[in-house]
Amino acid sequence: MLNKAPDRSLLNRLAQELRADIDARRLPAGTRLPSVRMLARARGVSAFTAAAVYERLVALGEVEARRGSGYFVAGRVAAIRPPRGREVPSDSLWESRDDPQASMIRVDAGCGWLPLDWLSHEAIRAALRAAARSPVLGLGYGSPQGLAALREQFAMGLRARGLLVDAERVLTTQGASQALDLIVRELLEPGDTVMVEDPAYPPLLDMLRARRVNLVGVPRTADGPDADALARAVRRRAPKLFFTNTTLQNPTGTTTTLPVAHRLLELAELYDFLIVEDDIYAELAPTATASLAVLDQCRRVLLVHSVSKTIAPDLRVGYVVAPPAVHKRLVRAKARAALSSSAVVEQVVLDILTRGHYRRHLETLRRRLGDAQLAVQAAFAQRQVEIAFRPGGGMFLWARLPGSIPGGKLWRLAAEHGVLLAPGELFQVSGRATPFWRFNVAHADAAELYDFVGRLAPS
Repeated sequence: MLNKAPDRSLLNRLAQELRADIDARRLPAGTRLPSVRMLARARGVSAFTAAAVYERLVALGEVEARRGSGYFVAGRVAAIRPPRGREVPSDSLWESRDDPQASMIRVDAGCGWLPLDWLSHEAIRAALRAAARSPVLGLGYGSPQGLAALREQFAMGLRARGLLVDAERVLTTQGASQALDLIVRELLEPGDTVMVEDPAYPPLLDMLRARRVNLVGVPRTADGPDADALARAVRRRAPKLFFTNTTLQNPTGTTTTLPVAHRLLELAELYDFLIVEDDIYAELAPTATASLAVLDQCRRVLLVHSVSKTIAPDLRVGYVVAPPAVHKRLVRAKARAALSSSAVVEQVVLDILTRGHYRRHLETLRRRLGDAQLAVQAAFAQRQVEIAFRPGGGMFLWARLPGSIPGGKLWRLAAEHGVLLAPGELFQVSGRATPFWRFNVAHADAAELYDFVGRLAPS
């Protein structure tokens, strides 16, 4: 007969009672605890529940299990708990700040993710339950290329967009960030010339600076990268790579037009460089957009994509499609860095992608982002905020706030009002101050932000 799972509320209560005795030193370090059967009789619970209580305390570092001897109260070093405080998402501007003011933030107006209540929690729970029930749950090392079924799912989606690739050309990664990191470390050497949009994604700029390449910024316009500026730059200095974020660009929200896409590919062919197309927001676009990878069929283009923006940031799954020779190098680089992907996480993502709900979820996200764009743009116009571009969808706006307060002081004032702003200098290739800020419309449609910005506008 199978053991019945212990009542979770009872388990938690008993574990808390024992922790309280340990914290109060009623059970000093080194004390031998009652056996499982004795604890079960004393507390009127099953032996299974009593054993689960001890296992919980062992996992928390409060109790030590000694083979053949039983359970003992752990030394105080093992029982030290981390200080309680607000945990900051890794994509937040507070990431590297040891700043108590972080706990005051109510609106993260410039963050890079969707609100958690916009995500499909039930679909994720269902996928996790399905993975747990699977008789072939993958817990060993997987293939460096990633879960075969997931790669085929990604390839099928790419073929539907017009990119004729099979699963062997798809390399899964831990989000788009790992894909970009592999590309930077494998394809670039210190001193190489690299061109990137300006403004651009800050972690990419950090990766490139850490690689000590020569960075050349190419201005981003309403139609995409300034192709004329790129042409002038490549004539002066031959780049190895050009990085571009095609659809709903981070941070400007702009999308590359078809004529500009064709021009970029012509320049890559003429001056013999590769293009890295970061297209992680393509699924959030209200209408189909130009794809460099589709136009080029990944001969000179490396396509980077991720589901972390549409499914959940914590499910770190993305992929890269590259020319065959480059693909092999990236597979080896991933194997060196991480051995393989997590087959469990990739199975969860596969389950979500193959449910009919995912398509409806994307449609809902597009609609909500379109509505948020209209709302934030209208509210900003009323408060004299200068919007550089007016995207019809996606997360981002690139805008200048009214007034003449210096950026650093303005950032601090906003934080004091519970609003976190994303300074434009973080997105600049030069790192110099700029009066523009990145806003995420999914978070910026908030009374706290509107109240703060309204105070800045000259009367």
